[in-house]
Amino acid sequence: MSDDLTGVHALCIQKNLSFATFRLPRQSAPVTYIQTAPSSGEGGSVSDLPVEKGFLMAPFEHRNGKKYLLVRPDIIIEGKKADRSLMDRMAAMKENPLPAREPEEPLVIGKEEFIKQVRSIRKQISKGAFQKAVLSRIVTVDGNYIPVISDIFLEVCRKHPNAFVYVLRHEGHFWLGASPEPLLRLSGGQLSTVSLAGTRPYAGENMDLKNWTLKEIVEQEYVTRYIHDILHAFRIDNYRVTSPYVKRAGDLVHLRTDFSFDFAQLSGRIWELVDALHPTPAVAGQPKEDAVRFIRQIEPHDREYYTGFLGPIHSEGAFDLFVNLRCMKITPRYLSLYIGGGITLESNPGDEWDETCWKAQGLLNIIHTFSPESILKECR
Repeated sequence: MSDDLTGVHALCIQKNLSFATFRLPRQSAPVTYIQTAPSSGEGGSVSDLPVEKGFLMAPFEHRNGKKYLLVRPDIIIEGKKADRSLMDRMAAMKENPLPAREPEEPLVIGKEEFIKQVRSIRKQISKGAFQKAVLSRIVTVDGNYIPVISDIFLEVCRKHPNAFVYVLRHEGHFWLGASPEPLLRLSGGQLSTVSLAGTRPYAGENMDLKNWTLKEIVEQEYVTRYIHDILHAFRIDNYRVTSPYVKRAGDLVHLRTDFSFDFAQLSGRIWELVDALHPTPAVAGQPKEDAVRFIRQIEPHDREYYTGFLGPIHSEGAFDLFVNLRCMKITPRYLSLYIGGGITLESNPGDEWDETCWKAQGLLNIIHTFSPESILKECR
């Protein structure tokens, strides 16, 4: 058994151990948390979990029975290799029982149905139901990619140096992603979050804010206003905020505004703030309650952990939580890629379809290197 990430992950899979391997933005070395106990580590909210330290993963919403997950770090591996003694100790462990869960079949829609959904959202906006709703869909790639999951993770890290990259296994379920969007980060007594919205392919002209459309600028401004309102509601008045700028994320670029403030201003209400921020209008809509209500009606699939949040909670009291974007669920028979975009009254249905294809293509290009025959039929 090799002592690199491939060997570590293979041993975890063999022993039915939950694990999370992650790489923070602009860091070179990944970190792996491995939970050796068979305890489920699930709850209906953050308050149900012992979140002193671990890797937390939260669903978009828990109305459909999806739980908050926590991988406890009984074993921590820093870097791409493990000590041989640790590998021997893991190899000697008994296998944990694996719950009998059948993977849910992905509900995939085509371009025609997606365009109908966009038009339906625009109709509701024109009636004043809400100003924006984020519509998502699933695309699939056939094949078993679990044997190369470590290689995919490392290649995603290489291609997305500014993203939060992770692979997680929890009771037989695999997720992998590269998120460009922090939800909330705490380090050195400072909290930070971002307003991120609007998507274009990476190109020189798209790095200039003056070349973006009013629709894209307004879409990002909805998120910015929402964060301002949340911070004011928590009586956090002395915070720092940047002007909007263009941020590259792999093969795509987004509009972004950064917020930061002193942790002491929050008076210990950290998880209340997380609950208030999630989901932001960037993944739900504006107003988010009205938009989410309509999303439930129009999307045929369960988003599960797509557009939820996740990340490590460190023992020193710091944490790094990111919105779960550019992600996929991995099963022995197929990959399910989750993609979406914000719909406003100015949205062009065909352009919105193309945007979801751009977002899928970055991960698909990486998958394609490990399986050249892989084809994303839904974006032809």
